[in-house]
Amino acid sequence: MKQKHFFTYSKICTLAFVGASVLFLTSCAKDGFDDESFDGGVSNTQVASISADDITITPSADGKSQTISWPVVMGAGGYRVSLIDLGNPDEPIINDSIVDGCSVTGKREEDVNYKLTILPLGNTKKGNSDATAAASKEFSTFTPTFKTIPNGSNLNEWFAANPIPDEALTENLNYDLEAGGSYTLSDVLDFSNHMVVLRTTNKTNYATIVYGKGGSIEYCGGLSLKYLNFDCTESTKPVLAFSATPAEGILDTEHNNHNQIKDPTMINSCNFTGVKGMMLFDNKVKYCLKTFYMENCLVHLESENMSNNSIFYIYDGGGFINDFTIINSTVWNTGESDFKYLIRYNNSGRCDRAGYATNSINIMNSTMYDLCKSGQMCNHGGYDGRSTSNYTVTNNIFVNCGNAQVPRRIIGRQGGGDIRFANNTYCTYKDGVATFELEGAPDYVEGAKSEYDDSKSALQCDPAFVDPANGNFTPQGADQLSLRTGDPRWLP
Repeated sequence: MKQKHFFTYSKICTLAFVGASVLFLTSCAKDGFDDESFDGGVSNTQVASISADDITITPSADGKSQTISWPVVMGAGGYRVSLIDLGNPDEPIINDSIVDGCSVTGKREEDVNYKLTILPLGNTKKGNSDATAAASKEFSTFTPTFKTIPNGSNLNEWFAANPIPDEALTENLNYDLEAGGSYTLSDVLDFSNHMVVLRTTNKTNYATIVYGKGGSIEYCGGLSLKYLNFDCTESTKPVLAFSATPAEGILDTEHNNHNQIKDPTMINSCNFTGVKGMMLFDNKVKYCLKTFYMENCLVHLESENMSNNSIFYIYDGGGFINDFTIINSTVWNTGESDFKYLIRYNNSGRCDRAGYATNSINIMNSTMYDLCKSGQMCNHGGYDGRSTSNYTVTNNIFVNCGNAQVPRRIIGRQGGGDIRFANNTYCTYKDGVATFELEGAPDYVEGAKSEYDDSKSALQCDPAFVDPANGNFTPQGADQLSLRTGDPRWLP
């Protein structure tokens, strides 16, 4: 276990310590540690312990910070405080630190199971000794569970026996899968326009959903997938698809008859293996999904006969995704065939035709390998060259992707709204040798300007992944390591 000693006993009223990305500050409180008027006359005794029920956790109004407070123990000379994330106990947030006060305030992280311990310490000046036991309190920043699905369940059967209630039309319902559990999805499971969260509330021991041959999740409302493994090796159907029959009330006749999915699709910290079909498919229905957001995910494709389709395919029905983001993720293909596109939208799809002011594609701090090698990264003619179309493509590593035309295919024609490229690697191996090409800059050298990526920051350095064939994308290129580009999970 790594030990982190942030500070020792002190009489100052405000102290600071940092651990596991969380900043806490102790508050000053009148506790009588060295103040005769507050010692309560307690001397030559063992100070009392604190009841866990008397410890208060108070989130701030915006939920971004929290204050942990406890009652004064008369005669105490301080408190030894520890705070850990139960999902990462070897990296304490507060590690046996001495606090001269009765509260600490600091950053509040989402989706964390915390454990707090507080031991009142004696005061040697008064002849007082430590309390016999520390108070221990566990608390969580996971949003409340609606139902827990038992380990071993077939999700199709379970949801058939436990229909989603109507309140999921207006609020997210959290369905928890048991940590380390194994679940099956034998057929299409359609959540329709309900707002559903499927998750594991243990961030180090994910539940696994095994797709059968016909397994697929369909939806046309809000969907969140968090801390889950998806084994898709037996299925050739899309991992996710919009509902084949849209729910009543989502058709927007004012805006070109798009079926509007206004609540976001959020995929956070999930691992997908053996994906042979598409990640997301429009089911040949005209949808506009307002927001797609994928963060901290591994997507392993094993494509079969997919050369004419895309990984994210919102085309046949005439729709598109208005705002698309992939961040801190790795997507790679080891299949015998290849996808033609990473993203394909219908050419009529653009923001104003669905009632929005702008649209965007954002790919940041991600690693992509062997994707669309003879195809195109993106095909979305409705976005091309429009002032309402925004692109952020920064700190990525693209290897053997997009037929060496990555920036061009992402932004389409020249021009547009806010276009940001920075520190990307565009690398293609030819006869085992790393080459670097930018469209519009055929004689590319370090700092060259392309008419598509004009940042002059593209890296001409072989990322030299450790073992990409076996899914290890740790870069060894000096520039990638220095600038810390690609999916951060691989960085030392």
